[in-house]
Amino acid sequence: MGMNSMRTSGRLAGRALATLALGMSAVAIAAAPAPAATGGEDTALACTPWREWRGEGGGSGDICDGARATGTIYDAKADGRCPFIKFYYAGGGHKSSASVGPAGTSKWIEVWADNGKYFNGTASVEWRSC
Repeated sequence: MGMNSMRTSGRLAGRALATLALGMSAVAIAAAPAPAATGGEDTALACTPWREWRGEGGGSGDICDGARATGTIYDAKADGRCPFIKFYYAGGGHKSSASVGPAGTSKWIEVWADNGKYFNGTASVEWRSC
């Protein structure tokens, strides 16, 4: 093998390695998580809306980061029962909001998941005597 063919082979091998390294860098960048948004945007990206309603009342709001549920609940019927919202945990179980009543009233709610537990994004409207 002559000297020129060794240089050419070396350059081709070098280019192949550079191309491979560049390709691997692109894969690593594509697989890296996106940076968190600044300001209030990061909260909006991590929230799931919930809405539960029946004729007697219900509510709507957001579950954010699996740890905090907020919203408004409304009592629509004078029946001696007051609606509340159950937020369900991943892996089973639930945590309930405060109830609202009497009929025609609404209440802002905030429910935090217990330590080590996370809401799975689902909710249901329930009633208790008031």
